[in-house]
Amino acid sequence: MAMRFFRLVLALLLAAPALAAPAMWVVEGGQLNGRGHITLYGTVHALPPGQDWFSPAARTAFTAADLLVVEVADSGDPAVMAAAVQRTGLLPDALPLASRLPPALRPALAQILGSLGLSADSLDRLKTWLAAISLLAADLARSGIDPAAGVDRSLIGMAVAAGKPVTGLETAEYQLGLFDALPETEQRLLLRSTVSDAGAAQEEIRALLKAWLAGDVERIRVEFDDGSLSAELEAALLTRRNAAWADWVAARRDQPGQVFVAVGAAHLAGPGSLIALLQARGLTVRRVE
Repeated sequence: MAMRFFRLVLALLLAAPALAAPAMWVVEGGQLNGRGHITLYGTVHALPPGQDWFSPAARTAFTAADLLVVEVADSGDPAVMAAAVQRTGLLPDALPLASRLPPALRPALAQILGSLGLSADSLDRLKTWLAAISLLAADLARSGIDPAAGVDRSLIGMAVAAGKPVTGLETAEYQLGLFDALPETEQRLLLRSTVSDAGAAQEEIRALLKAWLAGDVERIRVEFDDGSLSAELEAALLTRRNAAWADWVAARRDQPGQVFVAVGAAHLAGPGSLIALLQARGLTVRRVE
């Protein structure tokens, strides 16, 4: 399994230039002959504060929408996230994180923990998947990357300020559960790759971010489709979720109102994407930016 995919799925992305135009589509068709209007907008989930990423066209579509739909509407609530982590991400008893790595990588783990100011046993109560995510997030956070500045959180804040309702396709606990359901062997592969590739994520993420800002969907597809992704992880993190979201969008299309759906850009690229699945359901998905 590719560590590159793991990093990109988390979508912890770097800074954006001022002139950005991420890809955006509208969904057409449906039983009520266009009664509902749905915009699909690809996002990234973390950015440095103060970045200008909202194009005029996207802002216009968002402002006109009656409802904002994001992957997880409760991800910005610290109490909700802490409770979800407590239920899904902790081991009943501490297990040294180093023991879950090959001996050759244990010095690298110690170096990473030291550079973060963490003790050797600070992550021992975390399940392996959560330890891997925590180390990766901490590595990128040192570059000023903040989920609070991500597109999703920003859109939620703007919607709340405007009195616009917000709903989530999933919950925070459900998303954590996707990783929690992975076999321990795959979780340890994530941890191993996180430690061995520490510090290398930024260049790959810069390339993906450049594609996102330019609306280069084909480049995003290529970045994710590197041929080494396990079928289990692909199904858990992309395929089944895209199918469930396509069902939701198709059903919502036959209701009145304007909806702005903002999900991770990786879900909108490639043959198994949300776009492709909607088209397979007989809907026209037209790119507008």
